[in-house]
Amino acid sequence: MEKWKILLIAIGIVLGIQSCKKVPENFAASDKYRLVWNDDPTSTLTIAWDQNDSVKSPVVLYSETDHGRKYWKYEHDQQASLIRSNYDMNTHFAGLSGLKANTPYYFVIKDERGVSERYWFKTAPDSPQPFTFITGGDSKSSGGPLEAGRNSNRIVSKLRPLFVAYNGDFTSGDGTDPERWKLWLRDWQELTTTDDGRMIPIVPVHGNHEDGDMANLPYIFNTPYQNNDSTNVYYSLSFGGHFFHLTVLNSQIDEGGEQKEWLKKDLEQHRDYTFKVVGYHKPFFPHTSGKAENQYQYDQWAYLFYQYGVNLSVDGDSHMHKITYPLRPDSTENSFMGFVRDDQTGTLFVGEGSWGARPRINDDDKPWTLTSGSLNQVKWIHVLPQEKEEEAHLKIFTVPAANYDESDSLISFNQEIEALTEENLLEIPLNMKFFETGSARDYVRYPLLGDE
Repeated sequence: MEKWKILLIAIGIVLGIQSCKKVPENFAASDKYRLVWNDDPTSTLTIAWDQNDSVKSPVVLYSETDHGRKYWKYEHDQQASLIRSNYDMNTHFAGLSGLKANTPYYFVIKDERGVSERYWFKTAPDSPQPFTFITGGDSKSSGGPLEAGRNSNRIVSKLRPLFVAYNGDFTSGDGTDPERWKLWLRDWQELTTTDDGRMIPIVPVHGNHEDGDMANLPYIFNTPYQNNDSTNVYYSLSFGGHFFHLTVLNSQIDEGGEQKEWLKKDLEQHRDYTFKVVGYHKPFFPHTSGKAENQYQYDQWAYLFYQYGVNLSVDGDSHMHKITYPLRPDSTENSFMGFVRDDQTGTLFVGEGSWGARPRINDDDKPWTLTSGSLNQVKWIHVLPQEKEEEAHLKIFTVPAANYDESDSLISFNQEIEALTEENLLEIPLNMKFFETGSARDYVRYPLLGDE
């Protein structure tokens, strides 16, 4: 028989086999899915999940084309390169690499039992592009604060940010209760995923409610750490060319010493980036009297922030909202608590948590406080490159999620907003409400304009 006839027969057999395949009725024996950026976000992503350890052969199947649950059509496969058994979970981490920048990828997780729902994600751009991200922190595991945190999760799914920088305190307690972690992870998967299955990568920060085991975040998210010590959880990510750099610090270990030296090197290496953002848990000087000042932390980091031109600092811990004017450290009589306003070269400080935790009163504003409030909220930040005559800038929106009325009943906000789509990610959703900043706009712009 001629070779071309043999080839046609072989192709026919393969196509016949493919056409006979059916999507399994059963779903994979896995849950608590989360996506993590812990390496180059333009070309890598970690998919993590809890796998039933009695069901074998789990694998991530993915491609640039959406094949639904037809697992056999996906071009690429990746098994877990790391498995951790902590907090009564069998956590698998599959690191995807060689991805294209600014590109959607679709995936399922298949095991011996079945195939998961189809989800998708988008890699970060490798050149300056407009995008949004959400930052906030401080959740709780029961009652009104749990429901308030769920409200914040739903806002994530409606706004479809490129990623979430979560500034610590994921659960109640010290971070070692398995049931609380399971609850948080289920809520994260179910409530932050968009209606069309897009999952949002998280960039985790260590908070004081993870101090029961200082390696909590490597267990749950496989976050990077320094000096071969999994308790030294601090790291950084870059994307957009020399456009955007995010440094994650750890306020729960010594802010000086090795961490300070690492911070100095990291900022030096990225000093020419358009935007440099730093995230950590405890603020230098909280805007509530219920929290102590952190002078030592200020001494270690504030001058480095200024020296290397950090544009934005995001923190948590105090369970309230604040945005300062741009600030630079100063020890003269003109300063207040070591800062003076500097609209040209200062760092804008944003926080202070309250993703879901009960808000504290904002009774400790400073002369350099731009806006503050007592409520559950997240920050929705638009990152915009230079375009024609307009300089690169940030728009910082404070999005209320919940608060309490006089009878201590939870009031929900922004749960009825119209979800954004991939075509209008920078628009304001219908029915969206923002916390008033005192200016004529719903956001604080960085660099500031003259009317702020």
